[in-house]
Amino acid sequence: MMAIDQLKGHYRSGRDDLAASFFQPCMREASRYRRAVGYFSTSALLSWTDSLPRLALEDGLKIQLIASPELSEHDRETLRSLGSAEQRDAYRAMMVDKVLEAIAALAETPSDLGLRAQIFAWLVANDRLELRFAFAEHVDDPGIFHEKIGIFDFPENRAVAFTGSANETYGGHRRNYESIDVYRSWLPGESERVAIKIEQFEEAWNGLAEGLSVLTPKGEVLDRLRARAPKRLRDKPASVPDDKAPTVPDPRWRHQDEAVAAFMEAHAGILEMATGTGKTRTAIKILDRLIAEGHIDSAIVAMDGTDLLDQWASELDSWALRQKPSWLVYKHFERHHELGEFALDPHHALLVVSREQLHKIIARLPDKAKAKMLIVHDEVHGLGTPSLVRNLARAHDSFNWKLGLSATPDRAYDAAGNAFIETALGKTLFKFPLEAAIQRGVLSEFDYLPLAYDLTDGDRERLAAVYAKKAARAHEGNPMRDEELWTEIAKVYKTAEMKPAVFADHLQSHPEWLSRAIVFVETKEYGAQILTIVDRYTHRYRTYYAEDDRAHLVSFANGEIDCLITCHRISQGIDIRSLSTVVLFASARAKLETIQRIGRVLRTDPNDPGKRALVIDFVRPSAPGDTFLNADQERCAWLTELAKTRREVNDGA
Repeated sequence: MMAIDQLKGHYRSGRDDLAASFFQPCMREASRYRRAVGYFSTSALLSWTDSLPRLALEDGLKIQLIASPELSEHDRETLRSLGSAEQRDAYRAMMVDKVLEAIAALAETPSDLGLRAQIFAWLVANDRLELRFAFAEHVDDPGIFHEKIGIFDFPENRAVAFTGSANETYGGHRRNYESIDVYRSWLPGESERVAIKIEQFEEAWNGLAEGLSVLTPKGEVLDRLRARAPKRLRDKPASVPDDKAPTVPDPRWRHQDEAVAAFMEAHAGILEMATGTGKTRTAIKILDRLIAEGHIDSAIVAMDGTDLLDQWASELDSWALRQKPSWLVYKHFERHHELGEFALDPHHALLVVSREQLHKIIARLPDKAKAKMLIVHDEVHGLGTPSLVRNLARAHDSFNWKLGLSATPDRAYDAAGNAFIETALGKTLFKFPLEAAIQRGVLSEFDYLPLAYDLTDGDRERLAAVYAKKAARAHEGNPMRDEELWTEIAKVYKTAEMKPAVFADHLQSHPEWLSRAIVFVETKEYGAQILTIVDRYTHRYRTYYAEDDRAHLVSFANGEIDCLITCHRISQGIDIRSLSTVVLFASARAKLETIQRIGRVLRTDPNDPGKRALVIDFVRPSAPGDTFLNADQERCAWLTELAKTRREVNDGA
């Protein structure tokens, strides 16, 4: 009890480490922790590291947590638009499920974060952590439940209550500038305040607080979370490598070290590595090397797409846990807005930022800071868009260390964009293409099945309309650019009317195609036709378009659904190793999109060492009078040859 007797009445960042000085000592000695907080994220687990062994291995602390899920602007708009209390309750229940689905998915990843998520799941499964979620209803357009109080109960009827600005997140405990006031029940003048905080918590917990709606999670999502909980926590889960055990490098992955060496010699440039060969891991190896050699003390990682940004942020959160001294990971995309905090103090910090916001942080950083900073562009072809060329002109000049990553860095039909990328980051330094990756066993072998289709009269009318539009624009003095014309023509072929019928005919004898499959379509409207076909064979399918919930992707990754119908937004950065089939209703003439899409299915699966993937494509035969291959035939010839690649037996070190 000595540590509790020494608690102070106030803690403030800068002067105190809230995690080390207050939260961890209390959690080590308390029998119960009751917490009401503005919002809760899984990153809270990171700040509880010292207390987790006790939570997991002793019959000690029990936690009651009432919090508000983080609301995106889309969530707020949806809640405002719903007309009845029943509809709002249903949507809120879905949001609660999404929070727990994310934790359940994280528990399956072989990382430090994954281990902590497993502990979280274990606490829930063993009734050591009880969760409830609160939604404010006190005004017509409420924000989040933002009450921030906590109570620790100790032996001998002692209690400590606190209130203040700290959120139950890693940032709230350690990174943000926060303060809390502490009240101790055994001190004269403070016991009444402790009693008031206990009363406030119990009122909210039991759903009796006026203007507050409280949901208790239940149903399948809790079952899935419990299912991912390890039976015991005394032994580290097998999926998490033991850092102390000697490891023998796998010669299949030596390309990563070769890529690191090429970059360290050049200081700037692009690594062209096939999807699934470890671009992220290679970048982290470069980061480690630069830090160890004293070349950098901060970094920026930029890319496009929330899924890819989330994946990078998770990887780097795990990486940051291992750093001595510690590094902080800031995020600036979608619901995260931490660019300003990084700009104020980038030392020993890393920013994961959407590329469209990159110009804001670069403009705020002094050249001296950039010189000691690594900047990484994942899927670097995205850097060459016209808007970024304008916004980021000369922006990379002051960085000494500049890294681009992509399976296909070249932008099709865009010489200006390609020139900008090379000027900003440098030339391609290293290549590890699909063929080499398959031969070495880094990626799986695959079968390629082209299905023939032809244009209908309706398709030809749409093509004629495109050419008529081109003539009209030329007549008006506003001619179509070549890329604009090609894009509109390609859309006709990508949405050709005969493809769904061809697919349906073949599916009758091959329903297994829909098991662990992703179907890529061009538009949501076209995808609706495919849904009708898929529904004849399975009800275990979902769509994943811009407005769809990420929980659909999580459910697919977890094997809870068989088939996902989607578009280009899933093409980059998603690692679903059990995927066995991709169906390409839409594929571009340029190889970039096709490489990204088939890369999803070529990842090896530890649970299926003999995995052989299947790529299903649609190919239009030559028309009378054609003197050259059409785009489908060019792609077919390339993929047919690539599918002949075989893994080399006993690939040596």
